Amino acid sequence: MNKEEKFKNLLKELSNCQKCLSLKKKNGSNCSLINIYKNQEFCQAIPSMWTDWFHRLDAKIFVIGQDWGPYIDMQKLHTEYQKNPTEKHWQNLIDTEPSLTKKMLTKYLILSAKDYNIKIDETILNSLFITNAIMCARTGTTYRGNNIDLNKSTKNCSCFLKKQIEIVNPKIIVTLGYYPLLSLSEIYHFKIEKNLSKTIETSPIIALQDITIIPLYHPTAQIKGETQLKQYQRIWENL
Repeated sequence: MNKEEKFKNLLKELSNCQKCLSLKKKNGSNCSLINIYKNQEFCQAIPSMWTDWFHRLDAKIFVIGQDWGPYIDMQKLHTEYQKNPTEKHWQNLIDTEPSLTKKMLTKYLILSAKDYNIKIDETILNSLFITNAIMCARTGTTYRGNNIDLNKSTKNCSCFLKKQIEIVNPKIIVTLGYYPLLSLSEIYHFKIEKNLSKTIETSPIIALQDITIIPLYHPTAQIKGETQLKQYQRIWENL
């Protein structure tokens, strides 16, 4: 079975998961998520760098963000793609994503690579496998707010993230923020500090048998550029 077939099987497996569909916080507030995999055609036709799975299964660098964001945004991308379901239109939609995360991640990757005489350009993200620690989508219309239980949903999804990693088999895994790193600590049974800054200070690189994990600050976090770059440089040091 090739990687694409394995990944399609994983998406089908995800369609049966109900762990985060009725989550409530201690105060009773709803933080349920929407399982985007119930409709296999839908989940495989969302043109975003975060869901462009099948074009990236041989990537050496594996990037893990926090979560997809609102389901409504994924619907919009799917609808727009269906107007012209071609590979060119798919890529055009990815290229026009107005994402500050995408912009800043690209910036730090390019700048950090220069110190190692590695020439990369604005297309660098196309060669990376990019996914999230939380596999289902948010309700509502915002990426922020109190409508998600980050801790529970991250841990619920860790088994599926592990399978993604096994399929892609990358050399380097980078995590954007705390919760993706929390998921990896669940998968590979290593300890992390209670906050990201302390973890990066004590464990700037986490070396496993076949994979090197590099915890990054989120590229849009209010962190000094020099501090950000120092950690991003470790990608090229270890690649």
